[in-house]
Amino acid sequence: MAYTKREIDNLLRRVVDKLDISDALFNDAKSEYNNLGKWIATQTDYDISIYPQGSFSLGTVIRPISDEDDYDLDLVCELAESYGLEAEELKCEVVKNWLVDYKRISGEIEEKRRCWHVEYEEIPNFHMDVIPAYNVDEAVSSVTGMIDITEHDEENDLYKYIGSNPSGYTEWFFGRCEKRLTAIMEAYNHQIREEVEIEPLERNRAKTPLQQAVQLLKRHRDVMFDSYPDEEEANGEISRADKPISILITTIAAQLYDNEDSTIETLNDILAKAERYIESHKKNEKYYIENPSFAGENFADKWNYSENRRQAFFDWLRQAKKDLNMVYLFSMNRVELLKHIKSLFGEELTTRVINEMAQEDREGIETGKLMMESSTGILSENGDVEIRTNHHHSG
Repeated sequence: MAYTKREIDNLLRRVVDKLDISDALFNDAKSEYNNLGKWIATQTDYDISIYPQGSFSLGTVIRPISDEDDYDLDLVCELAESYGLEAEELKCEVVKNWLVDYKRISGEIEEKRRCWHVEYEEIPNFHMDVIPAYNVDEAVSSVTGMIDITEHDEENDLYKYIGSNPSGYTEWFFGRCEKRLTAIMEAYNHQIREEVEIEPLERNRAKTPLQQAVQLLKRHRDVMFDSYPDEEEANGEISRADKPISILITTIAAQLYDNEDSTIETLNDILAKAERYIESHKKNEKYYIENPSFAGENFADKWNYSENRRQAFFDWLRQAKKDLNMVYLFSMNRVELLKHIKSLFGEELTTRVINEMAQEDREGIETGKLMMESSTGILSENGDVEIRTNHHHSG
């Protein structure tokens, strides 16, 4: 008997649980985020704000494929104004000195184009990217949350400020799943919405189908491109370095989310509409996926001069659409489906999910809590057929 939609949804949600950052690592990251912010506040007369951006703030962080790879927390270090600092001064003299003097950082501090990459030797597989920035007065910019961040042009060794709005993007993203997030949080009486709004880093605790879909799409991408060659070995062909960037996947998925309450339906709806959405948003025959929180910033800009980047995205999108098609999944028997899911999201991770589900079923049957529903064949607490032996998740 094939899986039902409800069972497939349950399977995918469990995969997401395994993709999520562990509580221990999440708490380590949160602790360092808070400690660094508090420490910087004691070192300066500048009025500053410290807040996360990216997947940590969106609740879409996923485990690396390899245990040797890092989780990263993107952290904005925002001054209330420029204080007359040039971009190079802010990045290389002010913020870097704070990081150098911060005793809890025992690893390397490396300059990247827009941030300082900070390693923590005491926390395995974790680093922070600290982004220097200052708040742009609303009298200058009408965009709420507008900041200027530092950017280093390494080729010409020049520093400049460029506009951004990470807090605005986070609010936009959660606005896209507002109804479903509210419903989920109302279902868990121990979670209070006001607390979530106060601390953005906590929002990964209440998962909406949109967040889960983004995590699954990112994992599918990582598994697919893990088999591609490194850029140096690709001889001009598509390489691992060309894999679709997370901000594009996240933005397109959020734009297309239609408040579905099912993860598999959310995935199918997004993947069915994505290519048409991309083509319909071209400007002057150029690919253009605008930052919804900062008008004029084109997340797809590199597609217009890198054929490999563009082709890699569409290759991945079409493969994901094929791999996660509901009709295709429903056509498989249990053994075929479990083998397929392993190929999409990783053998080791998916095997753990399947084994846990099988163990829960065995325990439920032994205690009499689980029986089969005669009309659907699903194991549930509402079943009406007693099961004596079970190979429900074997394969």
